Amino acid sequence: MLAWVLRRDDLIAIPKASHPEHITANHDAARLELDEDDLAALDRAFPLPSSKQPLGIL
Repeated sequence: MLAWVLRRDDLIAIPKASHPEHITANHDAARLELDEDDLAALDRAFPLPSSKQPLGIL
């Protein structure tokens, strides 16, 4: 999910990192390359809202 959010300029992510493993996984997400099928599936599952929404947490 973090890799999907990081590719967008109009979204921000505040990842949780309560353990060293989380820090490593968050760092690695910046280098993860999602293919078009992955991106399309994530876009369908998590569409952008059509109006302002409260901050969501995944």
